[in-house]
Amino acid sequence: MPVSPDDTIASLLHPARREPARLRRLSVLAACAVPRPLPVNTLAEALGAPLQEGARLACEAGLCTLLPGHRLAPTRAATLDMAVNLLEVPEVRETCARLAPLLEAPDEALLLMLAADPLGQGRARFQRATGRAAAMVDGIAWALEPEPSRSAMPPPWDYTSWGEQARWASALLATAAHVLVRGGHVASGHALVAWALGAEGLAGRGSAAHGFLAPTQLQFLLDAGQREAGIAFAREAHQGLAGPENTFSRLMMTVLEGRVAMDAGDDSLARRLFTTVEGQARAAGLDDMVGLAKVAFATLARRAEQNTAAIQLGLAALSLLCGEVPFEAVALLGLGLAYSREGRHLEAQSALTRALPGLDIPFQQLSAYPQAIAADCFLGDTAEAERKLAALVARAPDSPQARLAVGLSRAHLHCARGEWDAALTTLDGLSGGEETAQPHLYAIPTGWLRVEALLALGRASEASSVLDALAQRLYLRNSATQPARLHLLDARVAFANGDVARARRALRRASARPELLSAQDFALRARVLTLQLAEAGGTEAQRLGARQAALAEWRRLVDALPPEAQPRFRRAYDRPRLLTLLGESPTDEGLAPPYLRGSSAPFRAAVAQLRKVASSDASVLLFGETGVGKELAARAIHDMSRRASGPFVAVNCAAINDELLLSDLFGHERGAFTGALARQRGRFEQAHGGTLFLDEVADISPRGQAALLRALQERAFQRVGGTETVQVDVRVVAASNRNLAKAVRAGDFRQDLFFRLNGIQVELPPLRERDEDVLLLATHFLEQAAQERGGAPKSFTPEATRLMRAHPWPGNVRELHNLARAADVLSDAPAIGAAVLAPLLHRAMECAEPRAAPAAMTDIPMLFRQHGGSLRDFLAEVQRQCIAQSLVENGGNVVATASALRISRSRLTQVVLGNAELRRMSGRELEAPSARSTRAPRARRA
Repeated sequence: MPVSPDDTIASLLHPARREPARLRRLSVLAACAVPRPLPVNTLAEALGAPLQEGARLACEAGLCTLLPGHRLAPTRAATLDMAVNLLEVPEVRETCARLAPLLEAPDEALLLMLAADPLGQGRARFQRATGRAAAMVDGIAWALEPEPSRSAMPPPWDYTSWGEQARWASALLATAAHVLVRGGHVASGHALVAWALGAEGLAGRGSAAHGFLAPTQLQFLLDAGQREAGIAFAREAHQGLAGPENTFSRLMMTVLEGRVAMDAGDDSLARRLFTTVEGQARAAGLDDMVGLAKVAFATLARRAEQNTAAIQLGLAALSLLCGEVPFEAVALLGLGLAYSREGRHLEAQSALTRALPGLDIPFQQLSAYPQAIAADCFLGDTAEAERKLAALVARAPDSPQARLAVGLSRAHLHCARGEWDAALTTLDGLSGGEETAQPHLYAIPTGWLRVEALLALGRASEASSVLDALAQRLYLRNSATQPARLHLLDARVAFANGDVARARRALRRASARPELLSAQDFALRARVLTLQLAEAGGTEAQRLGARQAALAEWRRLVDALPPEAQPRFRRAYDRPRLLTLLGESPTDEGLAPPYLRGSSAPFRAAVAQLRKVASSDASVLLFGETGVGKELAARAIHDMSRRASGPFVAVNCAAINDELLLSDLFGHERGAFTGALARQRGRFEQAHGGTLFLDEVADISPRGQAALLRALQERAFQRVGGTETVQVDVRVVAASNRNLAKAVRAGDFRQDLFFRLNGIQVELPPLRERDEDVLLLATHFLEQAAQERGGAPKSFTPEATRLMRAHPWPGNVRELHNLARAADVLSDAPAIGAAVLAPLLHRAMECAEPRAAPAAMTDIPMLFRQHGGSLRDFLAEVQRQCIAQSLVENGGNVVATASALRISRSRLTQVVLGNAELRRMSGRELEAPSARSTRAPRARRA
């Protein structure tokens, strides 16, 4: 039975559990955020009546106590730094802003407002500060000014002037810094903490009164990648946090030190640190910190491939952290990764999706979003992945790490759709310096995706080079699934390059611990490669056993998903190709490659024909107008064929001159001609074991046709300048937008080559015959444009849609693609209207339609003979085409069309209503034609 997303998580996050936790933590924040205890009723008037219940819960948990006068005071276990860490930033800001008017001392109220709104009311009011806050004006103004104009740092604030409230004031300054950083003002947040600590504090020699400023500074150093500076700071800062009032801050520092140890690969040290945190947190009654320690232990278990233990620890942590949104989100993130490693992909998607809203630290967001998007893409849920990508783009700052996160996420989406060239372009746009900025986060995923894309494109040699470069930096460095993944990738690359022995060795290493292959679909790919190796040199029994094992793994993956999720899972990445390798050729429409989009009857018929063609190894000749997608059709034939694991190599014969065509197709030896400095493999050799696509084959010269014919007949050739005969196993798919049969009759194309190529003919329908697909494709192109610019997709108004449906699309899908991209750029509104589209369509027609020839040069009798039929039918067709063209040029407006054609509006209306196509083009498809207009009217005589 299909597995639904984990019910345990849903029950742990149920509102009935979360609401009491929220009220409790709100009461703790209220008690800690004011310097002196206030009556519960006073707090409830400011924050709402439910605070009464929250105060009761906080007292029961030992975090607060009621003093005489029903005043709410925090216990030693509850401190402001703890309360701030457990709340989302908006709730912290709102609470501080509502509490500020309750404070009698103006300087105390100023600090609360600074924490609530550091760049707004807080800064504005601080400019008029009095009392103890007056001495802080210069430092706060310096920290909050734009970084380029920042002068030398003023002296730090005199915390001793605040007496017993010094630690409270420090915590509010740290809170203001967190609000700044989580609002995207990173430099100002860092500067505020630096000024508050001063030179001594920045060296780790701070006072106990600095409290929460110390772990805040350590967090900032680590997020900025300053690991060594962070270690040195933490070593010194611990001494200033020794008192019981700083227990939470001290333990938070220790958790961060454990994170540093894990990043350095010292899991033993990390475990000791986390054990210390858990023990001291239990003794202090800090259940939330105990939960955070369990999250850390779950991470260690996941790194040791103890994924079941990691899931159990994560669920236990989530139970303790329920309602503490920031910590809860961290627990969910770890759970999602553990579920993924365990092969429980729906639960992984659910946990990662739930984690994202609670992650408000930029560093966490930039690492979590690509992982969540990858989980969506693995399931083929590209719509959800696009939604997350748009959210990431909206949140991402302008930084190298942000560009990496966005680029990696886009590459995942391209790969999931089978858009391998686009994935490579995206990955190549990530500079080498940025790619190594966070190697443990980005180098392996970007390198893996690049190798996958190159393998899918048949560029095995390049894939080998990329994998070698990746291995030099990171091979076997991580203790997670990376070794198994890299060994498996090494085996697949070796096999693609013909190195069967290395492929076998690498596959044995990858399969040494089968549990390491439970993540994603690694186990399936290992079994598919085992099948390929058996077919390359195994017994019949080995081949049969390998095929059965691979099919069983495939069905295990698919059966774990609900029925509605299975089709998109099958379509994602190169899975249609894997199905074909397993002898399970896709037979239903849902299994067509994801890059073939359409629902019209002509499109479905063409896809069905491509699917039938793919099951054989015969040569294929594709016909169709320019821009209909002949190369995509050829790739679909390849991806649905038994050659799917081999390379797909495309050659545009029209783009290569006659002198270079033979060298490009068949390769050349060193010294064959000027500039031939080394032996070069040709396209036939590159396509060995796969498919060679020859586009615009009608443009090959007679000399090239003769050479191509010999290669097709003999499946062998000689490189230019060579004498060695090269044997190849290649399936050839050719395409042309010209009628090759007519070219043969005219003597422009060899008849014997035509018969050799013309094994099976497939004609691809023009876009004007795929009326239902126009809006579908245009919407898809707008979604692509939105993804690239990082915004919400635009749409088309009904008027614009009607214009597109009326357009004849001489450039077919290519024209539609260009038009949609141009309209996306030119339209200022979210809905693209006819005013934007009409000029674009008009210019397209001007480019597509040649100027009318002079009357003396127009052979009308010849046109009539080509048309066939009666003269009346011929004239009616001429009239229909003239009216249709004029309707397009005038945006479907009948009045303007009648004026342009110089006929009466009533006459034109009669003709339009008598023809279904013209009714649609004029927007009158719902009007029934009159009895008089059911026959095509005669053309008016001159």
